Order: sequence, then C-alpha cells, then structure tokens
Amino acid sequence: MEEAFDRAAKKGIAEFIVLSTCNRTEFYACAPVHVLINLVREQLNLLPEEIDRYFYVRTGAEAVRHLLRVTVGLDSQIVGDYEIAGQVKKAVQYSRQKGMIGTFTDRISSSAFQASKEIKAKTTLSSGKYSVSFAALELISSYRASHDLNKILIVGTGEAGQAIARNLAEHFEDIQLTFANRTLAHAEDLARDMNVSVLPFEELTQYLNQFDAVVTAIQSDHYIIEPEHVPGPPPKLFLDLSVPQVVNPEIRDTPGIELYTVDEISATQKEVMNHRTAEIPRAEAILDEFMQRLLEWQTLFMCTDVIQTYKDRLHEYLSPDDAQVRTIDKSFSRLIKKIKVEGYRGCSVILTVNELIGQQ
Repeated sequence: MEEAFDRAAKKGIAEFIVLSTCNRTEFYACAPVHVLINLVREQLNLLPEEIDRYFYVRTGAEAVRHLLRVTVGLDSQIVGDYEIAGQVKKAVQYSRQKGMIGTFTDRISSSAFQASKEIKAKTTLSSGKYSVSFAALELISSYRASHDLNKILIVGTGEAGQAIARNLAEHFEDIQLTFANRTLAHAEDLARDMNVSVLPFEELTQYLNQFDAVVTAIQSDHYIIEPEHVPGPPPKLFLDLSVPQVVNPEIRDTPGIELYTVDEISATQKEVMNHRTAEIPRAEAILDEFMQRLLEWQTLFMCTDVIQTYKDRLHEYLSPDDAQVRTIDKSFSRLIKKIKVEGYRGCSVILTVNELIGQQ
C-alpha cells in the first residue's frame, strides 16, 4: 500500500485514499480520472482492458455519494454492516499519516462518519449484531455443536480476515488459528500480535487436511482451492467470504464437506436482513441531506478564493483602522450568506462591489 501512496505523490495527487473491505479495494483521489486510472494500472500491473473488466469508475458527486453509501453500509456485502465505518476510518487515518488528506477528503470523510452515526441513531439499518465476520462466527459455533472443530485456517489477513480471527479468538479459547496470506510478512506480523501460527501461502493446498475449517477472505480471479486439494477424511467446513469465490463449488460433491458463500451466509438470517432492507429508503433520504450540505459547502468553498481576492484588493487601498474596512467585511459576509442561500452567481459579486462603491 505504501508504494501506491508514493506513486500518487509522484503523480501530483495531493488527496488520496485506499479502502480495503472484505470484498473490494477502492481508490479515491482528488485528481483527473485518467491520472488515477493510470496509477491503479501501474500499481496492479494491469492491461487497459482489465480496468473495465475488474473496476468501476465514479467521478464527481457520484463518487462522493458512493463513499457515503459504502461508509454507512448501504453498499456492503451485508446491508448495514457495522464494521465498514471502522474500515473507512482506518483508511482515512492511514492517508492522514501519509499527509494525503486535504480539504475535500477531510470534509467528505467527516460527513460520511456523521451520516453513519445519524443513520444508526435514526434507523435500524444496522440493527442486530450482524456482519460478515459475526455471521462466520455464528456458523462456526453452530458447526462445532455437532463436529470436532479446533483447527481453523484463515486465508487472507485483510480487514475481513483480521475481524474474523479476533472474533474467533475472543469467543473460543481452545481454537487453534493459523494464517495464510500472499504477503508472508503481513501474516507474520498479525500472527505475532495474536500469538497464532502461520502457513506460507505457497504451501496452502498441501496442508489443507490439517484443518477442520477453512475461512477464505482473499481476492483472486481464479479458484485457489479445488476438490483434489482435500483428499483426506472429512468432515470439513469451508466459509468462502471472497468475491468472486476462491473455493471451487464442486468441492461440495465430496461427502462430509460443507461450503458456505457470502450470499448463503447472508441467507441464514433472512429476518434480520429483510428488516434492514426495509430501512434503506430512510437511510438514503438521510444521505440526500448530507449530499446537499456537501454540495452547498463545495459551492461556497469554490468561491472563497474569488471573494478573498476582492476583499484583499479593497483592503489594499485602506489603512487597517479605516472605518471602511468594517463596511467591506460586512458586505462580503452578506455575500457569503447570499451564496449559501442562492448559490454562486458572478452578478452577486458585482452587486456587492457596486454597493461598496456607492458608499464611498
């Protein structure tokens, strides 16, 4: 990730955020869209046509609303996922540490967090302790009631993998956890923090039979676990939380093996999800209000330089203690209020200047 921020800085991008959740990685920037697309292509070593195949592009107000919808859980794999806001907050904090949170990203992310709080307070979109990691915990707990399940392999140490691991460690003291991740150093750092084991990613398929359950939360454009990788004695439980799936569904044909995907996990609590889905219109209406405030703020912000230039030029002709200074400041304060109500129009600035000239 650090390399991506270095690339962004070299390309002159001043505001940049990389967000990773259980089923996506998104790149946000205050920059021309082609500059961001080129950055992503270089970072991931993609061909031009692969951008269209694997990515969606949002710009302007559409991009802002998308970030708000992601933060409040309206665009998550499980509607109302209460962990998403925390993942966005971590992404923003990391960008801030890198010095790449500016005026726009600060304002937009703050609005997103405020919207999340307001939606949680005024709707039941996130009612019930339910998220991808919590759903996985419930399934494992249910499975343990009738099967021996002590050794669990978690493939992927991103936000989703970490959340699942911490939930399991908190609820089951006797469970033995092992991490596997493409970047070995990342898995080792997390393993040290949680005092668990690590399996090198390239040895993953060789040792699957050592585990009673396997949880995958990793991105890949092909299956990484095939039926032939599990020749040993079942039963085994597979939770494939990856999008797209990385466990070949044909593995279900092996007697004693149970496989659950994200969609199937969601279906285990239909009543909760139906209730949350019914709250979507109320949540969207709250987002409409936050979007309107952001657009009003942007209009005013874009006018700030123009207004300040006029004020500074007028102040040049006056001494600081001149009575006209107060008149100028009051006139431009009225202009700002007018812009807030009516939007920016050049004639408003002209009227304000004419008003000042008429008072000379």
